[in-house]
Amino acid sequence: MKRAEFNQLKNLDSEKLFLQVKSLKQDLSKLMIDKNSQKLKDKREFFKKRKDLAKVLTVLRQKELLNELESKSQKSQKESNI
Repeated sequence: MKRAEFNQLKNLDSEKLFLQVKSLKQDLSKLMIDKNSQKLKDKREFFKKRKDLAKVLTVLRQKELLNELESKSQKSQKESNI
């Protein structure tokens, strides 16, 4: 995954990120089967997919934490206004 693709990931919503995670996990399982049956020619592809999955999961977690932080800050602002 190149830097531009990673930046595009940050702009996606959570649903699309979940779909991408699901797709990457399916790709990884296919690659694992190919690896075990010795059909996989490029072993680096397996590691690349794992890194891509980790990046997508990281962006997803960052979005979750950001939403949580925003909700806490909104609650504290409401409480201070009361």
